This record gives sequence, C-alpha cells and structure tokens, in this order.
Amino acid sequence: MTLRPAFTLLRRFWKQECGTAAMETVVMFPFLFMGLTFSYEYFDMFRYQSVREKATYTVADMLSRETSEVDQTYMDNVKTLFDIMTNDEGNNQVRVTVIRYHLDAANNIDEFELRWSEVRGTGDLNPLSANDVRTAHATLPRMINGQEIILVETSSQYDPVFSTGFTDGTNIKTRMFVPLRFAAQLCYDGVCDAA
Repeated sequence: MTLRPAFTLLRRFWKQECGTAAMETVVMFPFLFMGLTFSYEYFDMFRYQSVREKATYTVADMLSRETSEVDQTYMDNVKTLFDIMTNDEGNNQVRVTVIRYHLDAANNIDEFELRWSEVRGTGDLNPLSANDVRTAHATLPRMINGQEIILVETSSQYDPVFSTGFTDGTNIKTRMFVPLRFAAQLCYDGVCDAA
C-alpha cells in the first residue's frame, strides 16, 4: 500500500483556492477574539500601573511639602487619598519611609539611617527596619551628608475585567524617591531630632 494517492489529494487540496468567506471567518474568529482579549487585558494592566505611579508621585510630592509633624491620622489619610486617586477599593498598600544619609570619610562611615517607616493597608509590605536601609546603596539614590529623603512605595493586586489567566493576581509595585522641599526633616509623631 502506497501513500501516493493520499499525498496527491493533500497536494490538490493545498493548491485549491476556492472557498467561502464564512468558512475563513469560522476558522479565524477564535484567534481574532483571543488577540483582542489579550490586547485589552495588557492595555488595562498598563493603565492600572500608570494610575498607581501617578498616585504614588502625588503622595510623595504632598509629603515632601509637609512642614508639620505627621501622625497616624495623616498616614491613614494618605492611604485613603491613594485609594481615591486610583479609584480602587481593592487590596492597596502604601509604605512611607524617611531615610537620612551619613557620610564621614575620616571615620569610615557611609550608611543610611532609618528615621521612620509606616505602612497602611494589608499585603506583603512591612515597615522597613534599620538593617534594611543601613547599607542599601544599590537601591537608594546618592545623597549628601545629613540629607533626608522620603521613599514612598505602593503595592496593589491587579484583577482583570476579562480574565485570560495570564495576568490574574499580578502584583503591581511602584516606588518613588523625593527630597524634602521646605523643611530639613519630616517628623512622625515624636520621631524628630536636631538635623
């Protein structure tokens, strides 16, 4: 038994150019629909991230202009403002950390000092510890001796409107550094000393 007749039929079918648009539509529609769904889901995820980056920048800018001491109520309202700006009552977290830099070449001191760190919301972000920031030269910006910066980090879980299974539960994190604008330091409810 030879396969020549089967190959001949297959070759003839391959070269045939007659057909109907309805059949082509039936074959191609699932691929087109999946492509549109994936495109929308990824566009929406990047929009979701962009909104959170803008909200993080706004919160950081607001904190950088603060000249008074902040307290628990202020930090609760920072989280509320973030939720309102992102138009999301979901699982958002905001971590605000103030860090001071110390440089004394004569005494071989080149380290960061944690002033304070506060987290609002539930999730995987925890307040930073002194050990987390002491030698974090790879992740913190270059600063001058005695300078303080505010680090605002957020974490949100993205749940798509149309789920394809690829972006479900994606954790969107943002991070923003900002120097203090009008004060030498940003105090938190008793955590303040001479600069």
